[in-house]
Amino acid sequence: MKSIRFALLTLLCLWVGSVYAQIAIYGDTRSNETTHRQVVQAIAAHKPKIAFHTGDLNTKGIAQSEYDIFFQISQPLTDLCPIYPAKGNHERSEPLFLSNFPALNGKTYYTVMHEGLRFIVLDSTRELAPNSEQYKWLSSVLADSMASIVMLHHPIFSSGAHGDELGLSLYLPGLLSGSGVKAVFSGHDHNYERSEYNGISYIVSGGGGAPMRESKTANPHSLIFLLENHYIIASKLNDTMDFTVYSINGDILDSFIITGI
Repeated sequence: MKSIRFALLTLLCLWVGSVYAQIAIYGDTRSNETTHRQVVQAIAAHKPKIAFHTGDLNTKGIAQSEYDIFFQISQPLTDLCPIYPAKGNHERSEPLFLSNFPALNGKTYYTVMHEGLRFIVLDSTRELAPNSEQYKWLSSVLADSMASIVMLHHPIFSSGAHGDELGLSLYLPGLLSGSGVKAVFSGHDHNYERSEYNGISYIVSGGGGAPMRESKTANPHSLIFLLENHYIIASKLNDTMDFTVYSINGDILDSFIITGI
């Protein structure tokens, strides 16, 4: 049923000519080159126009050779579109991370506009608590109530092995609620999970190649938790965005719709 609904939406989008280009989201590709390659090739088949990585591109992030491998594996995707990454804890050298993504203009937290939709990419390896520079920056960005999607590496809500180890759930949901934020995507925990809190979807997408880890943390907001290598493809029609989560074999693992975006 999910695949039929997605196919019908895609056909409708093509007919009316008002669909946004495909958007890809994936993350935690760090240690398994074979799986990373399968994920990239599967994403590339959708021909996205923009891609977001939820962090932990590499195992250590301290040698250029690691980035060389990342971009060699990613070439089928980077031939089609840019990749905008959230900095993960395994990107241990910030200068090296930034030098490999010159489009970020030396910033590890930033915004990207894509066909009228704003993506806010945070750096959860830096201080994010109230009164921090990054928190104040985020508050100023959200002040206009523009429809937005947030990306960061560490999850705010998670049932995974790490859970909310930074305590982000103590203050970020309060800031995001009532703003224009519709969804938050993270990685760090090596699984797929979708939670819902105060009308915002919180998605953990950490299935790009790092070893899978079982659920270990209580998360009362969780709707679905899966131990599957995966990626996410989103399409937008008018004010509705359709998200489909795929396994590397092409099976649909989950799908959800966000409106008012």
